[in-house]
Amino acid sequence: MKYCKVCKSIFKDSDERCSECGKKLVPITDINEPVRLCIVGGTERALLCGLLDDAEIPYLENNTYPQGLANEIVTGYDVKLSNINLTVPFSALPKASELLSSVETLNNPVEPMMDDIKAHIEKLQGGEVKEEEKSMSPALRTTIKVITAILFLLLVAFVVVGTDKIMEIIKGLFGG
Repeated sequence: MKYCKVCKSIFKDSDERCSECGKKLVPITDINEPVRLCIVGGTERALLCGLLDDAEIPYLENNTYPQGLANEIVTGYDVKLSNINLTVPFSALPKASELLSSVETLNNPVEPMMDDIKAHIEKLQGGEVKEEEKSMSPALRTTIKVITAILFLLLVAFVVVGTDKIMEIIKGLFGG
């Protein structure tokens, strides 16, 4: 999966440029990368934001038109409230897309790619685990286990010897 760093829209791997802004697409390498869920406004925005809050899905709201006041003057519509770009973490996109689909008046632009999105999330999550496993070789793992066992035995010996010394001091205090 690829996405546009400017407008946060996601695309298939075969795409090279964003269809909205023309910028070069980059691969999604982090499951927490913010990606666009949809552009929404009005009561649908309030409803969808409430659903995302209830599902504890983090999201950001950005105005899609930075020149909002000029557009508002020309069109007469409050574009600051009617064209909000909702972004969610890439890993939360399937769940957020399901919530988006429950709002009947909104179209779901990411629904056609959902199988690819889920596969890419699994690939990224699997990659993180494999990197952790690669960071420790079997020889290093065995060495750490041996050192840990020796330290544990030293701790037990220290507790036993320390307890004997404390008991000698207590006996000495009470004349025993």
